[in-house]
Amino acid sequence: MNKMAEKDKSKERKEDNLPPLSYDWNLLGNAAVAFDYLKRGKEGVPYVQKSLEYILKDANIKDPWIVQTVTDPEVLRKTIANQLSTYNQFKEKQTIGDLITYYNDDLTKYLGDNFENANKELSGFSNLKMSEILREIDEANYIIKGGKLGKSTKEQVEEAEKIAEKYEKITNTFEILQSLRYGKFRTRVEEGVATEALNQMYSTNQEAEEGDKK
Repeated sequence: MNKMAEKDKSKERKEDNLPPLSYDWNLLGNAAVAFDYLKRGKEGVPYVQKSLEYILKDANIKDPWIVQTVTDPEVLRKTIANQLSTYNQFKEKQTIGDLITYYNDDLTKYLGDNFENANKELSGFSNLKMSEILREIDEANYIIKGGKLGKSTKEQVEEAEKIAEKYEKITNTFEILQSLRYGKFRTRVEEGVATEALNQMYSTNQEAEEGDKK
Protein backbone atom coordinates (compact mmCIF):
# COMPACT_ATOMS: atom_id res chain seq x y z
CA MET A 1 0.00 0.00 0.00
CA ASN A 2 1.47 3.39 -0.98
CA LYS A 3 1.71 6.35 1.39
CA MET A 4 -1.24 8.17 -0.17
CA ALA A 5 -3.50 5.15 0.28
CA GLU A 6 -2.30 4.71 3.87
CA LYS A 7 -3.08 8.36 4.58
CA ASP A 8 -6.59 7.98 3.13
CA LYS A 9 -7.20 4.83 5.17
CA SER A 10 -5.99 6.54 8.34
CA LYS A 11 -8.31 9.48 7.66
CA GLU A 12 -11.26 7.16 7.10
CA ARG A 13 -10.61 5.35 10.39
CA LYS A 14 -10.45 8.67 12.21
CA GLU A 15 -13.76 9.81 10.72
CA ASP A 16 -15.43 6.47 11.44
CA ASN A 17 -14.29 6.63 15.07
CA LEU A 18 -17.16 8.92 16.07
CA PRO A 19 -18.87 8.72 19.47
CA PRO A 20 -22.19 6.84 19.37
CA LEU A 21 -25.11 9.24 19.89
CA SER A 22 -28.80 8.54 20.39
CA TYR A 23 -29.76 11.95 18.99
CA ASP A 24 -29.04 14.31 16.09
CA TRP A 25 -25.49 15.60 16.56
CA ASN A 26 -26.48 18.91 14.95
CA LEU A 27 -28.22 19.81 18.21
CA LEU A 28 -24.81 20.18 19.83
CA GLY A 29 -24.09 23.11 17.53
CA ASN A 30 -26.33 25.21 19.78
CA ALA A 31 -23.57 25.00 22.37
CA ALA A 32 -22.00 27.84 20.35
CA VAL A 33 -24.86 30.04 21.56
CA ALA A 34 -24.24 28.91 25.15
CA PHE A 35 -20.55 29.74 24.70
CA ASP A 36 -21.43 33.33 23.77
CA TYR A 37 -23.51 33.66 26.94
CA LEU A 38 -20.64 32.26 28.97
CA LYS A 39 -18.54 35.27 27.99
CA ARG A 40 -20.86 37.43 30.11
CA GLY A 41 -19.53 35.82 33.28
CA LYS A 42 -21.88 35.40 36.25
CA GLU A 43 -24.62 37.37 34.49
CA GLY A 44 -24.66 34.86 31.66
CA VAL A 45 -24.94 31.73 33.81
CA PRO A 46 -28.79 31.52 33.71
CA TYR A 47 -28.66 31.76 29.91
CA VAL A 48 -25.95 29.10 29.69
CA GLN A 49 -28.00 26.80 31.92
CA LYS A 50 -31.14 27.41 29.88
CA SER A 51 -29.20 26.73 26.65
CA LEU A 52 -27.95 23.42 28.03
CA GLU A 53 -31.43 22.58 29.29
CA TYR A 54 -32.90 23.01 25.82
CA ILE A 55 -30.06 21.12 24.11
CA LEU A 56 -30.62 18.17 26.45
CA LYS A 57 -34.41 18.43 26.10
CA ASP A 58 -34.20 18.47 22.29
CA ALA A 59 -31.85 15.48 22.45
CA ASN A 60 -34.42 13.72 24.67
CA ILE A 61 -31.89 13.25 27.47
CA LYS A 62 -33.95 12.63 30.60
CA ASP A 63 -31.43 13.47 33.32
CA PRO A 64 -30.28 17.09 32.81
CA TRP A 65 -28.51 17.17 36.18
CA ILE A 66 -26.07 19.86 35.12
CA VAL A 67 -28.88 22.33 34.52
CA GLN A 68 -30.26 21.84 38.00
CA THR A 69 -27.07 21.74 40.04
CA VAL A 70 -24.16 23.44 38.30
CA THR A 71 -23.60 27.20 38.50
CA ASP A 72 -19.78 27.23 38.36
CA PRO A 73 -18.86 28.98 35.06
CA GLU A 74 -15.75 26.80 34.74
CA VAL A 75 -17.76 23.56 34.91
CA LEU A 76 -20.28 24.99 32.45
CA ARG A 77 -17.42 26.02 30.17
CA LYS A 78 -16.01 22.48 30.14
CA THR A 79 -19.44 21.03 29.41
CA ILE A 80 -19.94 23.39 26.49
CA ALA A 81 -16.41 22.72 25.23
CA ASN A 82 -17.09 18.96 25.26
CA GLN A 83 -20.33 19.43 23.34
CA LEU A 84 -18.64 21.60 20.72
CA SER A 85 -15.75 19.15 20.43
CA THR A 86 -18.18 16.31 19.66
CA TYR A 87 -20.11 18.57 17.27
CA ASN A 88 -16.94 19.45 15.36
CA GLN A 89 -15.99 15.77 15.06
CA PHE A 90 -19.21 15.07 13.19
CA LYS A 91 -19.12 18.36 11.28
CA GLU A 92 -15.70 17.44 9.89
CA LYS A 93 -17.29 14.77 7.68
CA GLN A 94 -20.46 16.67 6.77
CA THR A 95 -20.95 17.01 3.01
CA ILE A 96 -22.79 19.69 1.07
CA GLY A 97 -25.37 17.01 0.33
CA ASP A 98 -25.86 16.49 4.07
CA LEU A 99 -26.31 20.24 4.55
CA ILE A 100 -28.85 20.46 1.71
CA THR A 101 -30.88 17.73 3.41
CA TYR A 102 -30.55 19.24 6.89
CA TYR A 103 -31.57 22.73 5.76
CA ASN A 104 -34.10 21.62 3.14
CA ASP A 105 -37.09 23.15 4.95
CA ASP A 106 -35.23 26.42 5.48
CA LEU A 107 -34.10 26.56 1.86
CA THR A 108 -37.68 25.97 0.72
CA LYS A 109 -39.06 28.59 3.11
CA TYR A 110 -36.59 31.39 2.45
CA LEU A 111 -35.91 30.88 -1.25
CA GLY A 112 -39.46 30.31 -2.45
CA ASP A 113 -39.48 30.31 -6.26
CA ASN A 114 -35.68 30.32 -6.29
CA PHE A 115 -35.43 27.03 -4.40
CA GLU A 116 -35.05 24.85 -7.50
CA ASN A 117 -32.24 27.02 -8.87
CA ALA A 118 -30.44 26.96 -5.53
CA ASN A 119 -30.95 23.23 -5.08
CA LYS A 120 -29.58 22.49 -8.55
CA GLU A 121 -26.55 24.73 -8.05
CA LEU A 122 -25.73 23.46 -4.55
CA SER A 123 -26.27 19.82 -5.56
CA GLY A 124 -23.37 20.14 -7.97
CA PHE A 125 -21.11 20.12 -4.90
CA SER A 126 -23.01 17.41 -2.97
CA ASN A 127 -20.09 15.03 -2.54
CA LEU A 128 -17.67 17.65 -1.22
CA LYS A 129 -17.16 18.05 2.52
CA MET A 130 -17.73 21.52 3.87
CA SER A 131 -14.63 21.18 6.07
CA GLU A 132 -12.49 20.55 2.97
CA ILE A 133 -14.05 23.51 1.15
CA LEU A 134 -13.28 25.79 4.10
CA ARG A 135 -9.69 24.58 4.16
CA GLU A 136 -9.35 25.31 0.44
CA ILE A 137 -10.72 28.80 1.00
CA ASP A 138 -8.30 29.40 3.87
CA GLU A 139 -5.41 28.33 1.66
CA ALA A 140 -6.66 30.52 -1.16
CA ASN A 141 -6.97 33.55 1.15
CA TYR A 142 -3.45 32.90 2.43
CA ILE A 143 -2.12 32.99 -1.14
CA ILE A 144 -4.13 36.14 -1.93
CA LYS A 145 -2.76 37.82 1.19
CA GLY A 146 0.71 36.66 0.17
CA GLY A 147 0.27 38.44 -3.15
CA LYS A 148 -0.13 41.75 -1.34
CA LEU A 149 3.10 41.05 0.54
CA GLY A 150 4.97 39.95 -2.58
CA LYS A 151 5.09 36.30 -1.47
CA SER A 152 2.70 34.94 -4.13
CA THR A 153 2.95 35.32 -7.89
CA LYS A 154 0.24 37.01 -9.95
CA GLU A 155 -0.73 33.64 -11.43
CA GLN A 156 -1.02 32.05 -7.98
CA VAL A 157 -3.20 34.90 -6.76
CA GLU A 158 -5.48 34.68 -9.81
CA GLU A 159 -5.93 30.93 -9.31
CA ALA A 160 -6.61 31.43 -5.58
CA GLU A 161 -9.21 34.10 -6.35
CA LYS A 162 -11.01 31.68 -8.66
CA ILE A 163 -11.13 29.06 -5.90
CA ALA A 164 -12.45 31.59 -3.34
CA GLU A 165 -15.09 32.82 -5.79
CA LYS A 166 -16.09 29.26 -6.72
CA TYR A 167 -17.07 28.41 -3.15
CA GLU A 168 -18.22 31.83 -1.90
CA LYS A 169 -21.92 31.35 -2.59
CA ILE A 170 -21.94 27.89 -0.98
CA THR A 171 -20.30 28.97 2.26
CA ASN A 172 -22.38 32.14 2.48
CA THR A 173 -25.60 30.17 1.98
CA PHE A 174 -25.00 27.80 4.87
CA GLU A 175 -23.50 30.46 7.13
CA ILE A 176 -26.73 32.46 6.73
CA LEU A 177 -28.91 29.42 7.41
CA GLN A 178 -26.87 28.43 10.47
CA SER A 179 -27.01 32.00 11.76
CA LEU A 180 -30.80 31.97 11.46
CA ARG A 181 -31.00 28.69 13.37
CA TYR A 182 -28.76 30.06 16.13
CA GLY A 183 -30.83 33.23 16.24
CA LYS A 184 -34.02 31.24 16.82
CA PHE A 185 -32.34 29.19 19.54
CA ARG A 186 -31.04 32.38 21.20
CA THR A 187 -34.55 33.88 21.20
CA ARG A 188 -35.93 30.68 22.71
CA VAL A 189 -33.32 30.75 25.47
CA GLU A 190 -33.86 34.40 26.34
CA GLU A 191 -37.63 33.97 26.39
CA GLY A 192 -37.20 30.97 28.68
CA VAL A 193 -35.00 32.87 31.14
CA ALA A 194 -37.34 35.89 31.07
CA THR A 195 -40.39 33.69 31.66
CA GLU A 196 -38.76 32.09 34.68
CA ALA A 197 -37.74 35.47 36.10
CA LEU A 198 -41.24 36.90 35.73
CA ASN A 199 -42.90 33.87 37.28
CA GLN A 200 -40.45 33.86 40.14
CA MET A 201 -41.35 37.46 40.96
CA TYR A 202 -45.05 36.71 41.15
CA SER A 203 -45.15 33.11 42.33
CA THR A 204 -47.17 32.01 45.37
CA ASN A 205 -43.98 30.77 47.05
CA GLN A 206 -42.40 34.21 46.66
CA GLU A 207 -45.44 35.83 48.29
CA ALA A 208 -45.29 33.33 51.15
CA GLU A 209 -41.60 34.01 51.73
CA GLU A 210 -42.22 37.77 51.81
CA GLY A 211 -45.05 37.21 54.30
CA ASP A 212 -42.76 35.18 56.56
CA LYS A 213 -40.19 37.99 56.58
CA LYS A 214 -42.85 40.38 57.89
